[in-house]
Amino acid sequence: MNSFAHRTSRNRDSQRGAVLIVSLVFMLILTIISIASMQTATLQERMAGNMKENTIAFQSAEAALRTAEAVLRSGILPGFDGTGGFYQSCPDPADTRDACKYPAWADYDSAGWLSLSDKIPDVAKQPEYIIQQLNRAGNKNEVLDSDRPVSRDGFYRVIARGFGYSDRSMVVLATTFKRQEL
Repeated sequence: MNSFAHRTSRNRDSQRGAVLIVSLVFMLILTIISIASMQTATLQERMAGNMKENTIAFQSAEAALRTAEAVLRSGILPGFDGTGGFYQSCPDPADTRDACKYPAWADYDSAGWLSLSDKIPDVAKQPEYIIQQLNRAGNKNEVLDSDRPVSRDGFYRVIARGFGYSDRSMVVLATTFKRQEL
């Protein structure tokens, strides 16, 4: 019996550090897994925030686009002279008339845009739009018969931009609108 007690105490003395090392390695693995999951959760939260920001900016731009289309559906339009958000679409880039100098859509602080009268809450900047009257490019070989009515359709380009909750998000939408002139 004495030899058995001596043998078990010797095994116990030789295994004292192994449990500590195994538990430390296990804790290290758990720490790495938890750090990786926290980083993934943080990344997903940022992506969700950016998606929400982009959605708000898109909806703001869509509201500006619909407002501009309602303006085009209304009665008589103002002159497209480069003031009040109404511009000409000039094919010649060297054309220096004010009607051809529409604002740069990418410049956050550019002037010359029309803002919505209905305010959208909590956005960094209210949605804006401009309307460009497109030049009518008819077919030069088209026959102008006296018994055929001349088309009175007007074409317009609407450029709208909306902003999210922060000034870092902006969505720009453009559409072409066909209107029968009065």
